[in-house]
Amino acid sequence: QDTVVALQALSLYGAVTYAKSGAASKVTLRSGGDFQQDFQVDPTNRLLLQRMPLPQVPGEYSTEVSGEGCVYLQTSLRYNVQPTQEDAPFMLHVYTIPETCVDSKAHKVFDIGINVSYTGERNGSNMVIVDVKMLSGFIPVKSSVRKVGACLSNKQHPASYLQDT
Repeated sequence: QDTVVALQALSLYGAVTYAKSGAASKVTLRSGGDFQQDFQVDPTNRLLLQRMPLPQVPGEYSTEVSGEGCVYLQTSLRYNVQPTQEDAPFMLHVYTIPETCVDSKAHKVFDIGINVSYTGERNGSNMVIVDVKMLSGFIPVKSSVRKVGACLSNKQHPASYLQDT
């Protein structure tokens, strides 16, 4: 019901604001400093997304719109963005023994080795959780999971807590 009402409202808004004429608009984005960016919106590009990163966040910006037509302005600020690969604070190396599944024994039992090391800018990290999701059809060997140390485990999902990595 809400979606239908919203679509009806958007349709009415579009009918009122749509202009077939060759109207053009100019949007100017400014900050208190020397920054100014102009966007031209005309019939040839009115459906295209025009975007640019803001030079300083947080900051105060103002917009000025002149001309005719309808222009939609939006800002986006993303939180909890994953670090780029170069900035990764941990190094992870996973290997299996045996390395390949050529031997039929590896189809039933194999060891997983995990090396984790902190490579970040601080002296060390606090607690690290190593969460291992088992391949379909395999379960961890309980005695090997106990060797790892502090561990929460269910049949398919052992998780290890490492201190001062």
